[in-house]
Amino acid sequence: MAAGEGSRLRPVTLTTPKPLVPVNGKRMIDTSIEALKRNGIREIYIVCGYKSEMFFEAFKDDPEVTVIENVHYLEGNNITSMYAAKDFLPGSFVLEGDIIISNDEILRPEIEKSGYCANYLEEAPEWALKVENGRIMSCEIKGAPDAYRLWGISMWTREDGERLSELVRAQIEDIKDWNVYWDELALFKYKEQFDLGIREIGENDIIEIDTFEELVEMDPSYEKFRREK
Repeated sequence: MAAGEGSRLRPVTLTTPKPLVPVNGKRMIDTSIEALKRNGIREIYIVCGYKSEMFFEAFKDDPEVTVIENVHYLEGNNITSMYAAKDFLPGSFVLEGDIIISNDEILRPEIEKSGYCANYLEEAPEWALKVENGRIMSCEIKGAPDAYRLWGISMWTREDGERLSELVRAQIEDIKDWNVYWDELALFKYKEQFDLGIREIGENDIIEIDTFEELVEMDPSYEKFRREK
């Protein structure tokens, strides 16, 4: 899922989509692609939007990566990107394109149960999951104490992926409401149709860079952009 601009990383993203921004010499999205391949996953789809031509150019020589353009990425929320890739949901991982993966094990290919990568926090700042007996019971987008923080990786069995794919299709084509996060369908709107769990991960297995300041902290070479900001 790589359609967004990453406006909070400006001015870097004025010329480069956030997933293609190098951090310490490696593009963010490459950490995911390499981790997938090291786990034997070699059917990879990238949904792009902002500066899509840069993705087509970057991956034109990789036969295991297919780039899909979301021409509607400015017209709604990220459900428009999921709609572009809905046919590939069954039996899949869904990854945000702008995360940095430091532990390949979190993408081990066996999907025992649909759900999300998450780690426990005494105070989860956002997308906080309450889990009982291995099942996600609730989600608080604005955070909650004593909860699991949802990260940008989910996994879907074939059955659940087929169900979610149809719900995405209906949301776009029938309901015609594009202003939702695709995760809201499984976590909120149609929660009763899914039995979602978590794949527990370590605190440093995934890194998110949300702001320009965090980018500079991770890679001081971007300090030179500060005067342009």
